[in-house]
Amino acid sequence: MVDNNMTSLEQRLAALEELTKKLEDGQLPIDQAIELYSKGMELAVSCKKSLEELSGKIEVVRENAQKVLNDAP
Repeated sequence: MVDNNMTSLEQRLAALEELTKKLEDGQLPIDQAIELYSKGMELAVSCKKSLEELSGKIEVVRENAQKVLNDAP
């Protein structure tokens, strides 16, 4: 499970990057590599959800700004 203390997207991305480096090194026992891979996938899903939420917020702001611009004299 993803650590609840890692709330910011930046923290989760940094953790994912660190896990990736460890896995790419290829020096881990298979059990540990599988465990890190699983944690990495959880982090990746969490980051993707956050990015989708942020993208939605940006879209709302953009649409609101466009409405204001269209209503301006």
